[in-house]
Amino acid sequence: MALPPSQLESGLSRWIGSKLRPLEYISASTTVLIISLVISAFTEFASNTATSIIFLPILAELATEAKQHPLYLMIPGAVSCSFAFMLPVATPPNAIAFTTGQLKVKDMMKTGLLMNVIGIILINIAINTWGRLIFKFSTFPEWAKESENNTDRGVTIFQLYAVNAVD
Repeated sequence: MALPPSQLESGLSRWIGSKLRPLEYISASTTVLIISLVISAFTEFASNTATSIIFLPILAELATEAKQHPLYLMIPGAVSCSFAFMLPVATPPNAIAFTTGQLKVKDMMKTGLLMNVIGIILINIAINTWGRLIFKFSTFPEWAKESENNTDRGVTIFQLYAVNAVD
């Protein structure tokens, strides 16, 4: 027997998103930079999938609370989950490269840090230039407004975006 959505959701991401509300007083581009930095650091110690599962719902709720387009925070967050370049434990390819014995952790960290910095700079430039044009970040989408109205029924912003993805 399937449980209704309201019983499947704990509300933790909504609670954390509301606690991060002071970020709405910082400029949006600075918020995206902070998000990219935090997530790219976190993904070095956790799997990319786990990082995205943890952070993306929080970013969606944070954006909704701040009346920003949710994709403006979620796209850089999702891309930053892939910036696991520094440590052997970050991704299986890193571990495979490290087990050859040709690399030291110090070498991986130097190169990985440079790649992370370049990636963070590029995602921030991209989201604040052509990303604004493509996704129309200046408007608050209708499907995100519906999320505010449906929180008591357990409808998540992901469900609403999936239904309205053609917009």
